[in-house]
Amino acid sequence: MATQSTIRIDLDALEANLRAIGAHCGGGPERICAVVKADAYGLGAGRIAGAMGRIGIESFATYGPQEALEVGDATTRGWVLVLMPVRELSRDTRTTALLGRGRLHFSAHDLQQVRDLEAEADRLGVVLPLHLELETGMGRGGTDAEEAEAILRLIDGSCRLRLAGVFTHLPDAVDDPVSAINRGRVLESFLSGVRDLVPADAVRHVAATASLESRSLLFDQVRVGLGWVGHGIRTLAGRPDPISLVPIVSWWSKVIRVRRLPAGSSVGYGCTVRTTRETVAGIVPVGYADGLPSVPGEENHQVVVHGKGGPIVVPVLGRMNMDQFVVDLTDVGPCADEIPVEILSADPESPASLDRVAARAGVSPYQLLCGIGSRVPRLLVTGRSLSPAMPVAERNASAVQDDRRSIGQ
Repeated sequence: MATQSTIRIDLDALEANLRAIGAHCGGGPERICAVVKADAYGLGAGRIAGAMGRIGIESFATYGPQEALEVGDATTRGWVLVLMPVRELSRDTRTTALLGRGRLHFSAHDLQQVRDLEAEADRLGVVLPLHLELETGMGRGGTDAEEAEAILRLIDGSCRLRLAGVFTHLPDAVDDPVSAINRGRVLESFLSGVRDLVPADAVRHVAATASLESRSLLFDQVRVGLGWVGHGIRTLAGRPDPISLVPIVSWWSKVIRVRRLPAGSSVGYGCTVRTTRETVAGIVPVGYADGLPSVPGEENHQVVVHGKGGPIVVPVLGRMNMDQFVVDLTDVGPCADEIPVEILSADPESPASLDRVAARAGVSPYQLLCGIGSRVPRLLVTGRSLSPAMPVAERNASAVQDDRRSIGQ
């Protein structure tokens, strides 16, 4: 059965983003810890980490241990940081292999958790690399300065623990950059007070793509999530030191049926739309079961249809369905089945950009990406293979890599 839609991930754009961020931070890929949690925001953690590793990224962050194993399997060097508070270590061969090579790192959140990890490391006979998280206002992981210093002393005196990093997470880099800078100063002040307990090779890092705007928040590394996807552009574009980021994700489908509706026809459940003219309507086989959310209120989604006359923005008619939606093709020109449709555009100015589709649906770009269903294949492509003329089910080995083993990881 032919694939009805695909997510295309542009490797050229991914490399450009990583190099731009690294250069902005005064170096290259070594300045980036790539956050690939939630299956790399639904794009495939192993797939994305493998591509990043070939570009030169050697530091990654996931939420849970299982994701970390996928990233470790997909890369050949560097380390993977588990952000969640872990108290027990698995004894499976994949975990012990990564631990034995010092590639699997864990975050330190409180004294008892660190004591638990020390006991686990002792049972396995390994030295466990830890990154201390200092709480500076996020109110979830990490600990305050007093307990953080006690944790550092515990690590310093342990033969089974090694301090590999100290970090914090900024809750307000977008909404209040001045406050974010002050939180960075809290981290800097803490590090200054415990310098004897922090080895020279311990990595100091902060997170939030918007924090890239402030030189004072760069430290040794930056943890970047949506930035490598090419978003956060509008946040950074107006800053004194902007970064040129390119969206790497587009979502393509096609029109599978065209029909004419007389003026006054209703469209969709609830008959919320009635045509005011004779309308050419097209069915696109994508719906909320695929992760395209409904839009509350009067405004609806817009998509880009690539007809014979070129790309044109058209509105979605009526409510989003489980497996399909209807578009108004009246102004597109001569229409037939199989017209390519861009549901998410890689053009940041498009009405179908990730930011704008997410805003219309009332969700964050992260939430929209993570919500795209596993039945939509993710294809790694190069820039030359982004043409809408390329059938969505095509698998050209020279331009497209479709690793179905990693779909839905």
